[in-house]
Amino acid sequence: MFGITLRTQDPAKPFWALVDKASAFETAPSIRALGYFPHITLARCPAIGTSSLAAAAEALAGEPAFALTFERIEFFDTEPLVLWLNPSLDQRLIEAHARLHARVDPALCDPHYLAEHWRPHLTIAMAIGGTQRESAFDFAKRPFAPFTLTFDVADCLSWPPVSILQTRTLDQEPA
Repeated sequence: MFGITLRTQDPAKPFWALVDKASAFETAPSIRALGYFPHITLARCPAIGTSSLAAAAEALAGEPAFALTFERIEFFDTEPLVLWLNPSLDQRLIEAHARLHARVDPALCDPHYLAEHWRPHLTIAMAIGGTQRESAFDFAKRPFAPFTLTFDVADCLSWPPVSILQTRTLDQEPA
């Protein structure tokens, strides 16, 4: 699998605290197992050449960093269940995502990541099995102190395991 992510270089302590709490509903901590930074996936493509991936990432050239605030937990009701943090609406992020996808053949991408279906999200657990679903749903309803992370790096990568193929640092001052 190949993709393009926005990641933070911030220690992201509030994020990791929620990851650790959500991991209690998994048989093994899925997010920590990635060995990768907190990130928002912009594109996920099963079969794309690395040069095409890098060309798509050029859509982010000159883009300032994204400061996103997270205030609630949501879920993808799939098997396994996925818990994620919903970022504040950022039209600039939506537009950057659309510019990026304008450079990629839609047939090469996971349809969930195309502009008409994409939900920006910061995953905190992605392997919650059937016996823990109700507890995870209850956890998702609990409030937490909102926090902001600055996403200041765009990576082209492959996985599994996560391997960074190309990195672009965004302008350091969020817009």
